[in-house]
Amino acid sequence: MSYIWCDKDEQIQDWAPPAGPLYLDTEFMRDRTYWPRLALVQAHDGDAIRLIDTTRVSAPVLGAVLTDRCLVMHSCSEDLEALQYFTGECPEHIEDTQIAAALVGEDMQMSYQRLVEQQLGVALPKGATRTDWLRRPLSAEQLSYAEDDVKYLPEVTGRLRERLRALGREAWWREECDRLVADVRRRGQGGEPWHAVKGAGVLQGEELAALAALARWREETARQRDLPRSFVLKDPVMLELSQRRRLDRSTLQSLGLHPKLIQRDGERIIACLEQGRRETPPRPLPEPLARSQRDQVKQLRDRVTAVANDLGLQPEVLVRRRWLEALVRDPESLPEPLRGWRREPVAEPLLEML
Repeated sequence: MSYIWCDKDEQIQDWAPPAGPLYLDTEFMRDRTYWPRLALVQAHDGDAIRLIDTTRVSAPVLGAVLTDRCLVMHSCSEDLEALQYFTGECPEHIEDTQIAAALVGEDMQMSYQRLVEQQLGVALPKGATRTDWLRRPLSAEQLSYAEDDVKYLPEVTGRLRERLRALGREAWWREECDRLVADVRRRGQGGEPWHAVKGAGVLQGEELAALAALARWREETARQRDLPRSFVLKDPVMLELSQRRRLDRSTLQSLGLHPKLIQRDGERIIACLEQGRRETPPRPLPEPLARSQRDQVKQLRDRVTAVANDLGLQPEVLVRRRWLEALVRDPESLPEPLRGWRREPVAEPLLEML
């Protein structure tokens, strides 16, 4: 199957995909930016493959094609973020084949290449994975790689759907895909930026309040300047600043901050930390589990493994460790993922043990 190269709005506007799913993949760059830069969208509509040059095609035109369509993708969390930033909307109807594979008993992190080889016996090259997708023209190797990423997706999806249907797990798949979309939308709203600071769990009180204020500033600055968070301030520096009582430009210099950063943002960083110390501290991250609680988690994990073996699933597909820890801390508050399809096969047996 040969692809159709699309780099004009008119080509997308004239495209009338047949009814049914649209099999999709994306290529984007995010090495030195906060926001993902969408470079290419690969779309297989069941009849033809289109490679859509998003450096040329406008966002509203592409967004109109994707709206209200079921998009079938593989391991698509980051792809959804890239599409959301480019078009302004997060696709609503998703079927993720990595999730489908996990729900029929395959490895939870199975790559598309492994899935295609397992299901169809086709070995796909990986050479173009780390190339510059924003540079034009794209090489023959990149174009072939991009085409392969959706060429086999309809057949692989069909086989997985049959297995899910035979196991009575299509509803599980829909629920997990809806949860994936909800998670992507929540990440787009920001959440609590200090949670992303590695080592934040050691702080409390005024120090944690200072870190929370500084993390908000870093997040806003990274978004405005389109830079990775670490390019604005690195996590270890943020922790150190939050614990310092004396703050001035010499303090910033002693911590190795770049002179240009100090000149541009030094006063704002100091003011942000001082203001943060006067604010009500956020609720700290949970304390480490007590020994008795760790023993409970182990017992619950053993039960999860037994249930997973009965269902032919990997234990991590059923329950994540952090859910078990939350359940041990507060058995009256069931983690959200355990309230849906997992309630009967796994949540109820676990609650009986607490």
